[in-house]
Amino acid sequence: MLLASRHEAVVSGPAPLSLEGGTGSRYWVHHPYPLTEVPAADDQLAGYPVAVFLPHGRPPEETPVVVGLQGMAAPYQWNAFLVPTLTDMGIACVLFDAPLAGERSLARTFNGNILNELLPLAKQRATLDASLVHRLMDVVARDLRTVLRIARERHGLHDSRVALFGVSLGTLLSSFAFMRDGIGERLIGALGHADLTRFAKSYTPRFTRLLVSPPGLFLGRLAALCLGRRARAGLDFLGALRELAAGHTSPDANPMTFAERVSGERRVRFLVGSEDRLVKPDDAIACVRRFSNGECFTVPGLGHGVSRFGPSFVEHVRTFVGTQLGDWRW
Repeated sequence: MLLASRHEAVVSGPAPLSLEGGTGSRYWVHHPYPLTEVPAADDQLAGYPVAVFLPHGRPPEETPVVVGLQGMAAPYQWNAFLVPTLTDMGIACVLFDAPLAGERSLARTFNGNILNELLPLAKQRATLDASLVHRLMDVVARDLRTVLRIARERHGLHDSRVALFGVSLGTLLSSFAFMRDGIGERLIGALGHADLTRFAKSYTPRFTRLLVSPPGLFLGRLAALCLGRRARAGLDFLGALRELAAGHTSPDANPMTFAERVSGERRVRFLVGSEDRLVKPDDAIACVRRFSNGECFTVPGLGHGVSRFGPSFVEHVRTFVGTQLGDWRW
């Protein structure tokens, strides 16, 4: 069992915010959590932005809410396409940064490069292993409750219709809160799924086993001496992926451990790409089969950073979200 912080979230704001032609409210939340177990790093990661966008003309107490979470090390602005997509349907859109992303990072590069985010942790001698992922799951689940409380208390969004939307790792993180804590009526994921072990296996390069072997670790130490801490951070990250892929972490870190808590009234929907080398479509399909109300849609030519023909990733996801939430439209 992870220990939650005793501190309460401190919310500042709002300030006006414009994104994709929509005007919303930006809050700043400060909520400590021993994520890296390095006090200086955790203090920097304790604060994060929350952006709330409301549709015009719909009573807030009758307005559904979608909370969007981006992928690995990606800022919430990468989900900006959700703002007009949802508000035009009469649905509120709420976005925030996960740890090690956007304004909630140590590197502040805003480019989605996970090694750039891990390097400052390596410099502060944080332990980069599978346990960090478990704590990441837990802190994001806590933050989702805070984000929804802001939506209710500051904007009157008391409607019970809440959906969690994620891209790639954002899908996995949202799944944890959806399954373990029962947050949300619908889970919608793009280029991702809810199984931590399968997720890690697909992300882990085939040569990782060699790199994390004793000879590989020795070579890694040499590389760190020659190339600096970036090489060390990369090897630690690969080692953590291998731990997760092998199941060498608590089962409570995997959202699928809590799949039986998802009743048939709660929907699980994934959109994946046939050309995706990071998230395998077969893994997402196997995942949704665990749910009585689960479906997975595979798009030809689509993947992480790949759109070989037809509409772009954003266009696919806009259509996907609109379809899955069509009955929530005003």
